[in-house]
Amino acid sequence: MMQMQTLGSLCLFVFLHHHSVLSLYHKFLRFSLRFVLFMDLPSTFNFLTQASELGCGFVLLGYFSRLFNFVGLVLIFGICLKILRFSDTPIFWNPTKVHNLDTQLKSPAKCDDGVVASEEKERDENLEDEVFDVMSLRNLVKMERQRYHAACAEIEKERLAASTAAEEAMAMILRLQNEKSSVEIQANQFRRMVEERQEYDQEVIESLRWNVVQHESQKSFLEEQLGIYKEKLREFMNDDEIELLEGADFTREFCNFSVEYDDAS
Repeated sequence: MMQMQTLGSLCLFVFLHHHSVLSLYHKFLRFSLRFVLFMDLPSTFNFLTQASELGCGFVLLGYFSRLFNFVGLVLIFGICLKILRFSDTPIFWNPTKVHNLDTQLKSPAKCDDGVVASEEKERDENLEDEVFDVMSLRNLVKMERQRYHAACAEIEKERLAASTAAEEAMAMILRLQNEKSSVEIQANQFRRMVEERQEYDQEVIESLRWNVVQHESQKSFLEEQLGIYKEKLREFMNDDEIELLEGADFTREFCNFSVEYDDAS
């Protein structure tokens, strides 16, 4: 019984792998699912998913093993007829046609070698691509680093130039402030000196004005006295004598002025 089940399972696997029974199985599963949807879902699912005799993990294989054994025998008979009808050599050894389970079991090394070779080739190509990408990235990083250092150097140069210009500007500002303060001090001194000079000149002008006023008053007083004396002289002398006396007084005054001027020189 166990041999029949194993044979049926093998035939089912070959048939599902090389023929269109897979679509039949899918149709059977869809029909079963539709049947399940119209029934009580929890109880039906528990009934269909109990322990399987084949242990394949497929639904419905546990309770239909006898049916699949019969299907396996029918499939073996059909495969034998196909072999006798369409091929002189066994299908298991024909590499251009359907590869069955026996071919996969007997020649895994060749397939593995081809797969390994293709994988190694792909791995080498990927490694070369990765190496090229890494080198490209390193070159880009190096270029970006050089640009960064150049930019940093340029920024440092600009910063030094800006700091130097700022220091020069501050020194110029301080010098201008010192010059401004010195000019303001000199201007204040000159202003005070001018104010003092103006005050002194104003005092001198006031004193001179006072002297002129005094002299004018004295002159007017003396003229009045002279007029009075002339009136008194007219009582005792005539006009010719008075004019002669005035001419002699003028000559005497001129001589006295000349003598005083010579002494001063």
